Order: sequence, then structure tokens, then C-alpha cells
Amino acid sequence: MKYVLSLLLLVTFSACDNTARQQTAPVYYDVLGYVKGQIEALSKTKPMVSKQAQMGAKTQQLTSRTVNWKRELELFTQADINKPALRQSYTIARPDSLTYRYTLKPSEKNLTVRSLTVQLDSATRQPRQIEAVLVTKNFLYESERHILLESGPVKSGGWGVRHYRLRGFQHLSVSDAHPFDVEGTVN
Repeated sequence: MKYVLSLLLLVTFSACDNTARQQTAPVYYDVLGYVKGQIEALSKTKPMVSKQAQMGAKTQQLTSRTVNWKRELELFTQADINKPALRQSYTIARPDSLTYRYTLKPSEKNLTVRSLTVQLDSATRQPRQIEAVLVTKNFLYESERHILLESGPVKSGGWGVRHYRLRGFQHLSVSDAHPFDVEGTVN
């Protein structure tokens, strides 16, 4: 009985220690947290957005307040590399105190996010620009997306998204590549 109680206490304390280790500080800049905060703010304030989309030869322009921001900024949430499984997958460069640059290591070629750069504003320390390259490739499908999110002071007095751009191509093995270019300006 004494050994069973000792074993039970050992397992209990080991489990607590493991939980503490899992809650370590993020290795990379918290892009997901910033983008989710922007999705929430934009969904509440409903600013006017001027958007231009080009899919192949077709071009479309629109200006609207009714934008599904979760869907519109979805690729930026996919650029999140702050996951425990990815802790050793990217090289980290700090060209200056306001720039974080993450590049996928050559040994990790199957991951989607190939590069991510976050530039902070010198006064607010908020992201001024987030830029990423996402690549998906298998024997049936290939896509490459270059995404850019620019932020700055907004009319409501805070800091928020001012401009975004998504460009690249999608290619199914049975068809031609389909280029796209979507650009939005938040007014």
C-alpha cells in the first residue's frame, strides 16, 4: 500500500510538471493573435473597404461595409507558425529591432508557410507589416500564395488593418494554373 501511494504521488506531480512545460513562451511572433484581434475589431466597426480582385483574365471591383473578415483574412491565420510542432522548423533572423524574419529550414520542405516577416511600428510596437509566402504542393495540386497585411493608425483612434493583398496561383494537375490577385484598402 505504501508503494502504491508513493507511485500515485509521483504520477500526480509528474503530470503537473509536464503541463508547466507545455505552457512555455511562444518562439515566434504571435501573428495569429494579432490577426484574430483585427478580425474582431473590423467585424464590429464595419469600415468601408475598396476591394479589387483579379482571377485569371477577370477583374472585379467593389466597395462595401459588409465583409466577412474571418474569411477575408483567413490566409493570414494560416500563416501562424507559433505551434509546438513547429518550434524548430524555422530559422529566425532579426535584421533590426523592429523586424522578425522566419524562413523555413530546408529539411522541413513539406510545411505550408515558407517564410514570414513581421515589421513593427517604432512608436506603438504593433505590426506595421506582415508578409508571408505559403506553398502547398502534392501530385494533384499546387498553390503558391504571397500575402501582405499593412496596418497603421485608424480613424477610430487605434491601430488596425489599412491594406491587404493576396496574390499567387492555384494549379490542378489536370488543368492550367489559375493566377489570382486580391487587394483591399480599408477606408
